[in-house]
Amino acid sequence: MSSLTSSALVGREPERDLLTAAVASAAEGRGSSVFVLGEPGIGKSRLVEETAAAAMSSGFRVLRGRAASAGRAVPLRPLAEAVFSGLRGEGAPEDGDLGPYEPLLSRLCGLAPQDGAPLVGYAEAVLRLLEALGRSGGCVLVLEDLHDADADTLTIVDYLTDNLPGRRAVLLATLRGGPGPALDLAEAAASRRTARTLRLAGLGPANTAELAARCLGHDDAGQVPEAVLDRLHAVSEGVPFVVEELLTAMVDSGSLVRRRGDDWTVTGSLDAGVPATVAAAVLQRVDRLEPPGVALLEAAAVLGRRFPVDIAARVAGIDRTTALRQLRQAAHAHLVTDGATAEEPGWHSFRHALTADAITHRLLPAERAALCLAAADAIESADATGPLPLGAGRPDRRAGEPDGLIGGDPGDDLYRLAAELCVAGGQRARAAVLLTRAGRQAVLRGALLTAVELLDRGLELTADTADAPPEAVAGLLEELLGTLVLTGDVRRVPELGDRLDRVLTVWGAPPARRAAGFLIRARAAATAQQWEEGLTSVRRARELLGAEPDPASRAALDSVAAHLVLNSQRPDRLESARALAEGAVATAEAVGLPEVSCKALNMLGYCLRPLDLAETEKVFERLVATADAHALPVWRIRGLLELGVLDRIRITGTDRLLAARRAAEETGAVLMTAWADMHLAQARVLRDEQDQALEAAGRLRTTARRLRLGEVQLIGVGVDAIIAASRGEREKLQAALHAMESALAGRSAGALWGYADTSVWGWAQGICSLLREEPDRALAEFTEADRAMRALPSTRGVTGFLGPYLLLRTVRGAAGWAELDGAVADRLSQVHWDRPFAGWSRAVLLGREGRAGEAAKVAEEALAGTEAIPLARHLCLRLGASAALADGWGHPVEWLSAAEQFFHDRGTTRVAAACRALLREAGSPVSRRRQGHDTIPQELRRAGVTAREYEVLRLLGRGLGNQEIAEHLFLSPRTVEKHLASLRNRTDRSSRATLIALARRYSDGQ
Repeated sequence: MSSLTSSALVGREPERDLLTAAVASAAEGRGSSVFVLGEPGIGKSRLVEETAAAAMSSGFRVLRGRAASAGRAVPLRPLAEAVFSGLRGEGAPEDGDLGPYEPLLSRLCGLAPQDGAPLVGYAEAVLRLLEALGRSGGCVLVLEDLHDADADTLTIVDYLTDNLPGRRAVLLATLRGGPGPALDLAEAAASRRTARTLRLAGLGPANTAELAARCLGHDDAGQVPEAVLDRLHAVSEGVPFVVEELLTAMVDSGSLVRRRGDDWTVTGSLDAGVPATVAAAVLQRVDRLEPPGVALLEAAAVLGRRFPVDIAARVAGIDRTTALRQLRQAAHAHLVTDGATAEEPGWHSFRHALTADAITHRLLPAERAALCLAAADAIESADATGPLPLGAGRPDRRAGEPDGLIGGDPGDDLYRLAAELCVAGGQRARAAVLLTRAGRQAVLRGALLTAVELLDRGLELTADTADAPPEAVAGLLEELLGTLVLTGDVRRVPELGDRLDRVLTVWGAPPARRAAGFLIRARAAATAQQWEEGLTSVRRARELLGAEPDPASRAALDSVAAHLVLNSQRPDRLESARALAEGAVATAEAVGLPEVSCKALNMLGYCLRPLDLAETEKVFERLVATADAHALPVWRIRGLLELGVLDRIRITGTDRLLAARRAAEETGAVLMTAWADMHLAQARVLRDEQDQALEAAGRLRTTARRLRLGEVQLIGVGVDAIIAASRGEREKLQAALHAMESALAGRSAGALWGYADTSVWGWAQGICSLLREEPDRALAEFTEADRAMRALPSTRGVTGFLGPYLLLRTVRGAAGWAELDGAVADRLSQVHWDRPFAGWSRAVLLGREGRAGEAAKVAEEALAGTEAIPLARHLCLRLGASAALADGWGHPVEWLSAAEQFFHDRGTTRVAAACRALLREAGSPVSRRRQGHDTIPQELRRAGVTAREYEVLRLLGRGLGNQEIAEHLFLSPRTVEKHLASLRNRTDRSSRATLIALARRYSDGQ
């Protein structure tokens, strides 16, 4: 008899209502995510499927994907399944709907060559697809069995949970409730209130009885024999699958029989054991199949709940036609699903994971090991004849491919499975080789986290076996080292590098192979800013290659050596690094290595930037052109970003930085997007555009939190420090510095300076002290930054503290004409921020020599073009005016008055107070600042709102009319009206209603 199931969902009404409400909210543009948790057989899939079916009937598009594929987690496979279902058939996105994200979706599905794009690009592409499909009626993304998902899939799901709110799409995901990364993700998303978790418990006695009744064709539980209900309550623990299987077993064994009409009668013992009852029910149906069918299911069971039909058939020793016929019989017996899906025509699934478990547990250990090894052989044999295709239904199936084998990229699915089968069969060394292949394929897809997981698993296996061939261990270590460098997690590289070299030495590998290992270590050292350790690795590689290395190796080594030398403490570092970079560029271009050429051009630009910004621009333009010509999108973005940095330095411009950021975001280059945000935040701070700087900082924090990338977090800390410094907020600045030091604990002595750019940190500390009117401290901090930069230069920035440092020393008599002529002056003249400080330094020296007219003229000329950098302009006025006042030149009163107004309006009250004190010393009348002015919020103070106007605004927010405000403040209604008109003008509010909306933000005393 076929399995007894209920046509209605039982006992899940509250949970169904919650999911239905989530779908309804998505239809209104309030998307969300719901994670349905529970043990196998508890009804997660049934609940989600019914919700999805109802959503589809109301006009939603439904995308489905399942992570419970063959073996262990398959990189990005569930998302690829879902994307496939969204790209086919009626309602699929039109060409151009997805813009630059369409290629990423194609790569995710295996429809285009992989380029190692970062995960955030795939995540955003999936999000854009959901948005496109949900425009009219909404979209439901169903992802099942996330507990079997790989780390990269979970990273993308995490991204979706944070970004679905506000969209017409909902994510419904199922996973087991046990500990693991998937559960951690769900609980973290729930704690952020970007998702809900719904844990399904077993059915209670009443619902269990109702389910039993419906399975037996009744609506009333009273029609189910009491003995049957007692047995179900005692054994099933309210798990619907177990209830259904137990009832099926009772009927099949003849213990429960239908008599007259719809009545059921117990005719025998119902005690079949617990939990062997379920296994027995499954195995009874298995044994009723023909022998080829039993062999097929035993072979399939070792492959997992979902299995590739052709591989299982090879292991069972039957042809594909016979296998399909046996699967139809197994489906009729409710052992497997009715058939393959449109997304995976070559795959079938057991009806439940417990079915596969019951079959494998019946096998003797020797039988299971033999089947596992036979399955691994079948997988490798299939791969040896060509790519492992998804089957006839796959959109990208090439002519001549066999139908219905296996899905997508072999490294993304069956290499991993074959490895685990080899482990089960006792061949651990062979498993390590297969995991190396799987890791390499994951890197090609950009699934770096999964690649590390796979390769670490392989490394673990080689440690547990003595028969691992050295060439296999070496290949595994090389792949793992290269992947760790790509991820930026290089802490393990020294130890793994030593192990690799020992293996290669014992094996007797050629010198070039050993040299390649040291090159990887050199790159890792550069990433970790361990300059001398990296140069040691370069030296070892050169020794191994000999006096005449091949050109490709020489170019690769020179490009890495240029990076290391430039940041070393060698006295000739700049010249040596430049020579290495130029040589690497020439060699790489001669032998056709565009990526090495891009790396070397990047380093050459860094070498030139302290010397000549115009020549630097030419180099980075050449880098962009090379990347364009050879389709290297990551290097193109790197070049665009560096050109944007040059604009920030020379004109404090942001246009090219914004363009670089857009390109990075569209490509999914997370780190470069973060670096662009950092440079944008610096530019905004220099332009005194605090709101935009905070916006950039907010984007960094969001990215760091979502993707848990340490480097992005460090960049975000640096931006927070810069913003705090520009406000004179010492405590926040120190907190950021301490956070950076903690994050970089254990790195080289200069890592803090080198990581975030010496000039930036020097600027932050010294400017913060100047804005707190602490010039002695500022001078000491500038001096320390200068010393650190000379010892460990960071040539990335060029701009920063040198201008104010020069003016501060000049005002104090510590700098003279020698510093204002030659290279220093030329360098400062190229930097927009530093230029006015250099000009005012000249003016101070001229005034000190009694050349008053020349001094005043130079000072005014230095202010030209500083409208875009008002903080620099008014710091020059504050520092230089004191010298002008003392030496009797220029217009110190006028300059101090302008500075006082600026610093007062931006809330930098200590500098404003110092300006007022100097004005009093000069005998100039000083404007009285109304009491309470400092309580005005900074954004209103910048808009010019006065203390009295702020009082009026707060009362307006409390709902008072003009007459009531007048009475409260002892003013005339006409005066109140004038204040309101001024407020509308200053805050750019066109009506009283919009002004009231603003006022309510401050009516509670904010």
